[in-house]
Amino acid sequence: MATMTQDKALAALRTVDDPDLKKDLVTLGMIKDLKVDGDAVSVRVVLTTPACPLKDKIKADVVAALEGAGASSVDVTMDAEVRKAPPRGPAGQNGAAARAPRMPGVKSIIAVVSGKGGVGKSTVATNLAVSLTRHGATVGLLDADIYGPSLPTMLGLLNRRPGLNSDEKIAPIDRYGLKVMSMGFMLKDDQAVVWRGPMLGKALQQFIEDVEWGELDYVVIDMPPGTGDVQLSLAQLLPVTGAVVVTTPQDVAFADVRRSINQLEITKTPVLGLVENMSHFVCGNCDTPHMIFGESRVQGHATKLSLEVLASIPLDSVTAVAADHGEPIVVASPDSATSKQYLELAGRVAQKAAIEQHKKDSQAGGFAGFFAGKPKA
Repeated sequence: MATMTQDKALAALRTVDDPDLKKDLVTLGMIKDLKVDGDAVSVRVVLTTPACPLKDKIKADVVAALEGAGASSVDVTMDAEVRKAPPRGPAGQNGAAARAPRMPGVKSIIAVVSGKGGVGKSTVATNLAVSLTRHGATVGLLDADIYGPSLPTMLGLLNRRPGLNSDEKIAPIDRYGLKVMSMGFMLKDDQAVVWRGPMLGKALQQFIEDVEWGELDYVVIDMPPGTGDVQLSLAQLLPVTGAVVVTTPQDVAFADVRRSINQLEITKTPVLGLVENMSHFVCGNCDTPHMIFGESRVQGHATKLSLEVLASIPLDSVTAVAADHGEPIVVASPDSATSKQYLELAGRVAQKAAIEQHKKDSQAGGFAGFFAGKPKA
């Protein structure tokens, strides 16, 4: 006689917690299509992101819990659904009176920022976006650096122009699994953008509202360096899930990082963590890390600010050359140590974004509706 029942299976699954959200999978609504046939159990587990770095652990915990409850065989299908952020309200806040979303099909928005130029922010944004696609996410990449758009060069899209679809919306250009939009697509070679602040905000709004982004898990936004009009406009226009702040090891670079973080706090934009770019150089002959910018104190600065260093990306001889040829390092050399760092970074960013969204859902009245519906029998 079979010992497993639907109730026993659910009770077992209630003992399995999401390690990040600190609640069990049943309460979080992550259990779908639960079926019990004799002592055989099948279930679909819907995670908060396809880039979840703890996917294998959660699957193993589910199998162990069900087998411990008496299941003779367990079939677990791992799935994912990125939680969609609520729209911004009239005053830039989330709430009941919030206006219709400007990117209706986009679930999560990640801003990549830096306190100053020259720290590799665009390189990080591009490789982060491509790495998210490698995890199975659908991703857009928006170049919001109006004065200095670099993504067309880094993605090999020079002299490309986006078209219009049947609804008279701008169709972003597809590249490396991304949907890409940049001011650089609208400019001729060496043409300068000579605009005052209000025009920058208007351009950003057009890239958000007049582009057909479609259904995407993430849009990564490559922000201009520093603190200014575009950063303020973004906070007013979109419910940004969180920001990734890029710096280099020098103290002078981190002084500007503090200003960026201060602006993010003022605009109530969560900081997902820091990326230390060009943190060290690994010699190809001696295989020894060299701190060419001096000993890094980024971790110490991050600790004082209660922030996490999500990745320390090394300086290598391939990344810049590949970008000049229109290939991100994760495309040009996917098996390199740097590419593996970016893949891990994408998982950490997705993880942090899911935690931030969980906080927002909890503040808005609970997480019960996260996946809309009770576990299906």
